[in-house]
Formats: sequence, C-alpha cells, structure tokens
Amino acid sequence: MPQNYEKPSFKKLLEKLQEDSWQLELLISGFAIFGLFYAIDPINKVFYSSVKSGEIIFSTLYSTIRVFVYIMIFNLILHVILRGLWIGALGLRYVSGDIDYEVLNYSKKFTKYLKRKVGSFDSYIGKLENYCSVIFAISFLLIFYIIAFMFVMAAISLVGHYLIGNDNISNWISKGIGIPLMLFMVVGMFLTCIIHTVKFQG
Repeated sequence: MPQNYEKPSFKKLLEKLQEDSWQLELLISGFAIFGLFYAIDPINKVFYSSVKSGEIIFSTLYSTIRVFVYIMIFNLILHVILRGLWIGALGLRYVSGDIDYEVLNYSKKFTKYLKRKVGSFDSYIGKLENYCSVIFAISFLLIFYIIAFMFVMAAISLVGHYLIGNDNISNWISKGIGIPLMLFMVVGMFLTCIIHTVKFQG
C-alpha cells in the first residue's frame, strides 16, 4: 500500500501549496520583522551589560545574536521588497500580457537584440519568484546554522575553560581528555561545514 506522500493527490496538494506559499511567506516575514525590531533593544541592553561585567562568553554569545538579528531583518526586508515587485509584475502581466516583439514592429536586428537582452516577461516573473523563495528559505535556515554555531562555540569555550584551562584538575585529564575533545569538536565542525558546502554546490 503506497504511503500518503506517494499518492498523486498528495503531490498535487504540495504543488498547490507551493503556488500559494507567497501569501504565507509575506505573513511570516511581516511578523518576523516586527518581532525582530522589538528584540533589538533588549538584546543590546543584555549585550552591553555582559561587556561591562566582563563576561566574555555571554558577550560573545549576545554579539552573535545581534549580528544574526540584523542579518535576518535585512534578508526579510529584501524578501518583502522583492515579493512586492513580484506582485506588481503579476498585475502588469495580467493587464498587458507577455511582451509581443512582433507587434512592436522593430527591425529584425533590433528585435533579436531585445529578445536576447530583455527576454520574456514571464521569464522575469519566474526569476523573481525563484529569488523570493530562495531568500525566504535561506533566511530561516540561517536560524539553525547560527544556533548550531553558537552551541559549538559554547561547547569549545566550556571545554577550554573547565578542562584545559582549569588548574584545579589533574594534568592528565586536562591534556588526555580536554585537548582530544577540543580537537574532535573543531575538526568535526570543519568537516560538517565542508560536507554541507559540497552538497549545496552539487
């Protein structure tokens, strides 16, 4: 018996959801931008407080969060702008239709040049759609990349502070456990980054 995700009706539902996903994208982007703007002041206060108190780990953590918030705001605003341009292009396409170069009655050479440089209006709308979807997906995938990066940095900092840099534990624990554990995390982080980069490019 085939699974639900293998049924044609389920695939049609997914295609329908993909076509209508721009509405959800705009809604989520709007709420996310609103929430991120309100989160800037509390994050800045906590960051400056941790810097004044000399808490290096927390100040680094909050500094990373600040950068992440600003990047997310930029990406989501760019997404909303491109979606607005896409909606405007759809409205213009509905009124004017695709570009008919033959009706313009230009010379063959100039018509060929326009077709090569300008192309189809439908192709332009399709490219805008792809850009919007990619920016939206990358923006929220970035959340998980930043969270993973912060967890790895926090683990490396804890190992360095409590195992390698701790004078209250024996030397063999510091060098025999702390250093291999640190190397394991650093090498694992770089290997994971390289593997994901290769998969993304492939």
